[in-house]
Amino acid sequence: MDLPSGPARSSAVTAAGVVALICSGLTILLAVFGFFGVAVLDQAQQQQQRPDLTPEQFRVVGFVGVLFIALLGAWGLSTAVGLFRYRNWARISTLVWSGLTAIFGTLVLLLMSTVKFPAAPGVPSGFDSSVRVFIMTFYAIPVGIAIWWLVLFTRKPIVAMFGGAPGATVSADDRLDASGFPATPPPRRVPLPVSVVAWFCIISAAIAVLFLLWQPPTAVLFGHLVKGPEIKLLFLANCLAYAVGGIGLLKLKSWSFWLMVVIQTFWLLSGTISLLNPNYESLMRQVQASSRFGPSQAAPPWNYRTFGVFTLAFVLIPVIVLLAYRIRFLGSSENQDTSAN
Repeated sequence: MDLPSGPARSSAVTAAGVVALICSGLTILLAVFGFFGVAVLDQAQQQQQRPDLTPEQFRVVGFVGVLFIALLGAWGLSTAVGLFRYRNWARISTLVWSGLTAIFGTLVLLLMSTVKFPAAPGVPSGFDSSVRVFIMTFYAIPVGIAIWWLVLFTRKPIVAMFGGAPGATVSADDRLDASGFPATPPPRRVPLPVSVVAWFCIISAAIAVLFLLWQPPTAVLFGHLVKGPEIKLLFLANCLAYAVGGIGLLKLKSWSFWLMVVIQTFWLLSGTISLLNPNYESLMRQVQASSRFGPSQAAPPWNYRTFGVFTLAFVLIPVIVLLAYRIRFLGSSENQDTSAN
């Protein structure tokens, strides 16, 4: 596709590309500093920060985390370059990340507005409110940028600049039937909200695998504490199902729709039943005690149920999106299968 020029270019798209370029560059710079920080950290400092890990384990975990951050930065950098060149895949990539940031960033903002911060001795009054305002401002900035991008890159003139206008890609060389319409209907696209859910599942699977390398899993499942090989096997199977299901959604496979609905419903029921357990706080204290983060770094006890409720929102939102777009997705899936045959 030719690069738009003159009046076909948009200053708003250029500004969005610059913002994406700066954010991606800062992310990559953070990964570089993290890499050197892990590499030069001496054994005494490591033992002071994480005495439960050997130096080798600490470096492996650190390098894996840094690599993940670098990959996110590289993805953002390539997307920014694609925006400057008006590539439609870059517009879709921007919308996916914007959708994820807008939805889950808003949930984090709501969480920060309700969570209680522990009061440290000797801290002046109002300090916790200042910390809350700072954290909420920190998260509000990317949420604001995400909303701006969602509005910008779904406007019809902008979509047309990227060559993504629906129904405008039928080639003159397509075979026509007797009525003059294409004999084979053009392939249908995945609805954007479903694409956001798909990438959320894929990214969640990758993060969960890294978490399993770092933390032996212990969880509250249907109101019962579960740990050991059984829960690890369940988490691994869940990661695999999330990755496969997310890829299936992007490929318009109808089985992936039902797979993700079933998985999310399973975790939604488990979380709801666990929250209704009167011993929920006690169970979560046991989970916290077995965490590598340690009791002092995990959630304070009075925030357990608050965190639990917001965790359910992360599970519920994908289900709502999938059910809301069920007809469009399954209809596109059937058309895609018909076209393939």
